[in-house]
Amino acid sequence: MLLSEQDQFLSYNGEVLVFQLSKPKHAEEADDKTMNLCVRRMAFNRDTKLFVQKSSGVFSMGATHSKMEMISCSCTTDSRTGIILPCILMKKRERNNVKYFLLLLHSSNQFEPSFYFKLDYELKEDIRLFAGPSLLWRHANKLFYISSNTCVVQSAPVQLSSVVWTGEIVGEGTVVLGIRTACLPETEDPDGLSVSDRAIWGSEFFGYAVQTQELLPGTCFMPHAYSRVVSSVYVCKSERWRKQLRISLVAITHKNQLIWFQNGVPKGVCELPYEKPCSVQPALTSSNDLLFAVTFASGNSCVVQRRDSLQVASKWQKVKCVLVDDFIGSGSEQLLLLFKDDSNTDVLSTFKITDLGEVNYASGINYKHDVPAAEGLQENGLLTVRALEARLQAGWTSVRELQQHLGLQKRVILESCRALIDLVEERTHILPNSKEVKCR
Repeated sequence: MLLSEQDQFLSYNGEVLVFQLSKPKHAEEADDKTMNLCVRRMAFNRDTKLFVQKSSGVFSMGATHSKMEMISCSCTTDSRTGIILPCILMKKRERNNVKYFLLLLHSSNQFEPSFYFKLDYELKEDIRLFAGPSLLWRHANKLFYISSNTCVVQSAPVQLSSVVWTGEIVGEGTVVLGIRTACLPETEDPDGLSVSDRAIWGSEFFGYAVQTQELLPGTCFMPHAYSRVVSSVYVCKSERWRKQLRISLVAITHKNQLIWFQNGVPKGVCELPYEKPCSVQPALTSSNDLLFAVTFASGNSCVVQRRDSLQVASKWQKVKCVLVDDFIGSGSEQLLLLFKDDSNTDVLSTFKITDLGEVNYASGINYKHDVPAAEGLQENGLLTVRALEARLQAGWTSVRELQQHLGLQKRVILESCRALIDLVEERTHILPNSKEVKCR
């Protein structure tokens, strides 16, 4: 099956799921009013260095091709079982309204309809899937959401101009991080000179807990001054410490920057190589390097590495999709880049798997001269042992140097005590030379 522009890609448990809308093979018999949602599970084969299809599934729907559309897909938690499952948001245009419905994909490749709802307008802004499965979106500067538990569209009591992140926060459940016009206290004059950054910048961050319908202070995420430039956020870690919410996150801005924040304070910034960044997602590699994959509206992509400082480690052009998962089964994450292919060939024909370290697979490379698997594994093991031996030797040398230093320090203190005693007893103290101190 050839690829099209509407196909959706999703990583799940090390596999790549490819979702495609197509007509049945016998379209004439189906009266052209049936559409199939097809899924192909693709896994990377380390012997052939290619992606191969493991299994597939089909879900039939009554609609013409012009009226059915895939909006988005994501991995969400099924609240009934606690299992994370692929979830697909579908749209069907009807005569007087638009019907939306969510499908869950099980390991048997069976699609399960979760819920549906109808609107008199189309979803276009800040559409997010989250646990439940649930769905939220922004329309006319208002926040709406619906879950499989209620199947009723609800409106949050907040006004906002954009949603920059949706996810789980420790102790708060699902939280929406948004930007809105600054809500100034009555003591501040919006027309006068104010000392608060909310008044200066005119906008502010805020967190909205969906389950409790409570607001969280935006400053625990980022200073309000950044609300004018931040376009997307990924929260890497959240925890409670002494009843205080501590959050680590990375943000991309309209100024083509990536900024690292800890507990609301900027800790690092990196200039991005392209304009109009769209999204950012982290990857933790085998060497414990934290990478941030950034995609751009132009179809380009780059990776920012976080070590002593943030820096662009690599960049690519004509990228169709960037996925993060353990595609080679090594126990750590890699980046999978799917490149645009003008030949419109079969699924996952032009790709690259990398962790910017030892892992580097790419399509179009002849691997027939590679070291055989067992021999290569033995060689890698030998190199690992040698590296560990070198580290052990260096560590032992450091320990011996530290022991010598502590011994010398002890002898200096002891000699000082003797000199003090001789001074008190009015005896002449003869200071030893440096060689005597070292040899004692």
